[in-house]
Amino acid sequence: MHVTTSSVTVRYDDVLALNAVSLEVKPGTKVVVWGSAGSGKTTLLKALAGLVRPTTGSVHWSDLDVTSLSVSRRRELQSELGMVFQSDALFDSMSVLDNVLMPLRKRRVPEAEAHQRALEALTRVGLRDAAQKRPEALSGGMKKRCGVARAIVSRPSVLLADDPFAGLDPVTEQSIASLLLEVSAGRTLIAALPDPIDALPVDRVLHLTQGRVA
Repeated sequence: MHVTTSSVTVRYDDVLALNAVSLEVKPGTKVVVWGSAGSGKTTLLKALAGLVRPTTGSVHWSDLDVTSLSVSRRRELQSELGMVFQSDALFDSMSVLDNVLMPLRKRRVPEAEAHQRALEALTRVGLRDAAQKRPEALSGGMKKRCGVARAIVSRPSVLLADDPFAGLDPVTEQSIASLLLEVSAGRTLIAALPDPIDALPVDRVLHLTQGRVA
């Protein structure tokens, strides 16, 4: 999927989160978007994923204008984008396996196929043996791995990662960086970080400041 934005501006009431940001990410490209807190990194990722509607400007997935799509069509195409959230966004009331199954169940993938794909994703991130555990029993690094498994279970062509190293020690950070590079092989990877890190080599670096491209 070819992802582009054209002069995307996003306002939250009186807050200007993004200010006329234009970006082109070709398939298979690895990109880091970095900036301090409040620079617009997370808003940009959510706009790229179709989770935030631009106040002005447009987001395109290949030749489709996301803002012009119906809700059902946009949700259908969102399976092409997997997102790793900064806060992990795991449900403590559900097992690790059920957390990873959730995106497939929402898309009504047959249960047997969904189960197999979820276990494959957990195996890939090294959590197969933790499938029946609850997230509260996992370490910080394991929770990140679970989040990655959930992001890739729908086999997306674009992987979005919002500050995936937040709260991790240097050794675990290196491990998660290696995992992101591994699972994004052949895919587009767009990671939002407070600073670029050597452990995550990329093709392009985009610096945001106060909602603008610096």
